[in-house]
This record gives sequence, structure tokens and C-alpha cells, in this order.
Amino acid sequence: MVSQNLEQILQAVQALSDADRMELRKRIAEGEARQEELTKQEQVRQALVAKGLLSHVPPRGKDPERFRKWQPIPIKGKPLSETIIEERR
Repeated sequence: MVSQNLEQILQAVQALSDADRMELRKRIAEGEARQEELTKQEQVRQALVAKGLLSHVPPRGKDPERFRKWQPIPIKGKPLSETIIEERR
């Protein structure tokens, strides 16, 4: 069964001129292409937003150079990872 909103959309599409229908097809194809380009992680995030489990997807960092220049903070003593492993035992 077709919903009332979909029925209204179909009627509106039928009323479009040929040029407008071609533009609509083009935009739908572009949207599908963009959707296919999304990574699996982005698809999961968008699904969580759609279900209301997330309010929004935070934007990705715009400056990758900042991450390339990142250096760990030196600490005294043995590596922190070793300390964590010892405490878990």
C-alpha cells in the first residue's frame, strides 16, 4: 500500500515537464552515488541518527595536518601500557 505522502509526490512528479523530470532523475542519481560513497562507519552513524539514538553526527576534523604532527607526551618511568597491563593482573 502506498502512503498518502508518496501518492502526492507521484502526482507532483507526473505534473513536471520533461526537463524537470530529467533534472529530478539526475539529482536522485547523484544522491544515490553519494550514498554509495559513504563509508560503513558513516552509514552506521547516519542510521543511528535516523533511529534517534544520536542527535547528530559530529563533523570530521578539517585539518589532517594537525594529526600528522601529533607527538606523544614523554613520561618518566616505564611505558604506561606496561603499567596498565600489570594493574590488570
